[in-house]
Amino acid sequence: MGRFSLSFRQKIICSLLLSSQLLYGAELEGVKIPDKVLCEGQELPLHGAGLRTATFLKIKVFVLAFYSPVRIQKPDWKNLNHRPMCFHLTYLRDFDAKDVDKAWDYQFKESSEHNYPQLKDHILEVKNHFGEIKGQRAQHFAMVGEVTKIYENGKLQGEIKGADFQKSFLSIWLGKNPPTEELQEGILGEAK
Repeated sequence: MGRFSLSFRQKIICSLLLSSQLLYGAELEGVKIPDKVLCEGQELPLHGAGLRTATFLKIKVFVLAFYSPVRIQKPDWKNLNHRPMCFHLTYLRDFDAKDVDKAWDYQFKESSEHNYPQLKDHILEVKNHFGEIKGQRAQHFAMVGEVTKIYENGKLQGEIKGADFQKSFLSIWLGKNPPTEELQEGILGEAK
């Protein structure tokens, strides 16, 4: 057997490829997903990422990346005391404000396992922070303590106080009835 050696040029190319992999944990539908983000002052590793599709036509809606200080298993999500946590949504298509509002209403109604008296008010706050989606737009939700901060394209839009909203929001993605099983598997790092 011969000896395997790389030329100087091949070593440079391999170094560049490896360093680009270190900057991004994944790429999904053209969205580069960092393997770490700064979330409310703490560097968090990528937990997983998934694609949200809708209807039987599998229309690609957004890429969701989930960052958490610890690995989370599906059955344990209700006992989460680990903060901060961040959810980054990057939209892949345009939506008018009415469709965005309907989508948030639908998802909380269909997927949330935690109801509480102010939930409708909090959903309205989420909808008021956004509006129509034009171009590749990024939103993220940062949970720190019992406050959920809502950002759009890196700019703070507002915050919702209380652990109840966090439980409701987390149950959409990590609970028994996620938007799609594939999305949940992706954000939990279980995608095949």
